[in-house]
Amino acid sequence: MRALIFGGGGQIGRAVAQDLAHAGWQVDAVTRSPHLVIPVVTPLAPARSRAAHVARGYDAVIDTVAFTAADAADLLAEPAGHFTVISTASVYADDQGRGFELRDNGFPHYPDPLDEGQALVPPGPGYSAGKVAMEAALADRAAILRPGAIHGIGARHPREWWFVKRALDGRRVVPLALGGRSVFHTSSTIGIASLARHLADRRITGLFNVANPVALSVAQIATAIGTVMGHRLDLTCNDIGHTPFSVDHPVRLSTARARATGWDGGPDYAACLPAYVAWLVSHADDWQTAFPVFQQYGHNPFDYPAEDAALA
Repeated sequence: MRALIFGGGGQIGRAVAQDLAHAGWQVDAVTRSPHLVIPVVTPLAPARSRAAHVARGYDAVIDTVAFTAADAADLLAEPAGHFTVISTASVYADDQGRGFELRDNGFPHYPDPLDEGQALVPPGPGYSAGKVAMEAALADRAAILRPGAIHGIGARHPREWWFVKRALDGRRVVPLALGGRSVFHTSSTIGIASLARHLADRRITGLFNVANPVALSVAQIATAIGTVMGHRLDLTCNDIGHTPFSVDHPVRLSTARARATGWDGGPDYAACLPAYVAWLVSHADDWQTAFPVFQQYGHNPFDYPAEDAALA
């Protein structure tokens, strides 16, 4: 069985490549970063179009970097055994039309849990709206996966770094907004990869949320990370402790539809942490380059003097 992955050097692409290769698939990975591709995978340089690569003939094509309707049309221009495309849970709109990027009147208040039948934000420019347009262009010809807060080796915005760095810096007291009760359902790259392979094996198409078996609160995530690092984090409620997981209303994804296909749900959050945290720690010296999204926050997420002043 032959598989092609677009974005094979990225966070999700590497996990999918590894999963398929370990399952006995022959895997080609299109990437601008061939040095990030695992050894058993064949790296391919980007071509003038997705279709040019797909035309080589594959049993499965997984696109982790499609963002627009044009990307979808390019992908489908040549036939393949099965297509899987990574979308995002941020395509969802609440009953007032609010989404992750459309929240002039506050953070969206989604049903709990949130299933694939929920309304979507309007298609258009931008990340979430572009993904909606991409999904519409794919119609029923692909498996579309909608993950939540993604975690796994290769992340450019590893939300867990908010806690890992504090542990490395010897911080004991960690402030958490909203009492640490926020829930932003996490999705492991390992779980995403296992669902992608499961659906490709069975040639199943459709819309599927993909997330860890249990949606942990921010406080539970912090505790799990501290346990792995052997570092006690004393959590306290404070308005300045707005973590990358902190949301005003729960974002909890139902994975019932994916499980109904026979998918096992993937590993739980804690099982993924040891290798992931070790990778994060390995980038402690160059984290500002390795994790560039933290530099786009508009504020310093590690302003310890401000934390100490507020806690005092």
